[in-house]
Amino acid sequence: MRATHCLAKLASAGVLALCSVPAYAQSTVTDTFRVMITIQGTCLVISASDIDFGTQLSGPGTYTQNGLIQVQCTKDLPFLLGLDGGTTTGDVSARAMTNGAGVEIPYSLHQTSPTGPNWGNDPATGYSGTGLGVGPAYNIDLTVYAEAVVAGSEPVGTYSDTVTATVTY
Repeated sequence: MRATHCLAKLASAGVLALCSVPAYAQSTVTDTFRVMITIQGTCLVISASDIDFGTQLSGPGTYTQNGLIQVQCTKDLPFLLGLDGGTTTGDVSARAMTNGAGVEIPYSLHQTSPTGPNWGNDPATGYSGTGLGVGPAYNIDLTVYAEAVVAGSEPVGTYSDTVTATVTY
């Protein structure tokens, strides 16, 4: 309406001119927000293989075998992998396999070699590590070295024990 009024005044004066319309001011309002995620640390025991000393002839002897435990933990997360004393004795220093009739064959579990330090269930005897990440590419493979001592006087049969691997983080 203002432009029409401007043109009408100028046209009556015989002057050609352009009139400008006043610009209306624009207002802008802003705010901010955060984008977040919290990563919670976790550890997983992916697998724990059985340790089988095989079939042996009766007689005294010492037998060694290895097992494997695979662990995954969140990157840079400290963890402890402990092995309990088993269901036969419950004692990490005196593990034994039993035939179910009370006869036992002693065995031990170690971290570094068949005769290395005993693998227990506390910070002094467990495996201390740091996570690499969670997913198949980040498995931490831990060898369990086992040694069984047969006296030679054990009756024929199958001897076994069940050990629980626990990750604390």
